[in-house]
Amino acid sequence: MRNYENLVIVKPTFTAEEINASIKAVEEVITSNGGEIAATSPMGMRKLAYPINKNERGYFHVIYYTIAPAAIAEIERRFRINEDLLRFVTIKYDTNREIAAFNTLVEKAKKASEAPKATETPAAEAETPATEAPVEAAAETETTEAAAE
Repeated sequence: MRNYENLVIVKPTFTAEEINASIKAVEEVITSNGGEIAATSPMGMRKLAYPINKNERGYFHVIYYTIAPAAIAEIERRFRINEDLLRFVTIKYDTNREIAAFNTLVEKAKKASEAPKATETPAAEAETPATEAPVEAAAETETTEAAAE
């Protein structure tokens, strides 16, 4: 079993549900070929360096996993067939230094996926005052405009 990383770029024209379904399909391809997903890291919508199929942007998602080397050919074949993906790249972590880097990346991805869950509750509480402030600012703007007339 070797360590691999896949970066996939999904079409930007999809809705959030369609993007999630495409990512789940990619993960299913990996697990159905005997891979174990260690971590995933959604990078979000980003601008591409150059247009791909007339798309200027794409949804980037990184998947870290462990799998037998013989299965990579089948995984890449299925990625090529998948029309939802604009591009993909597979990176193999082979040497001891690369494996240490892989473990570090997996830990960072796990921490990043846990961090938003921990901060969701304070963010919800912080939204209440933030939503009141624009209403007050709008009221002040209306008063200023009325006074100017």
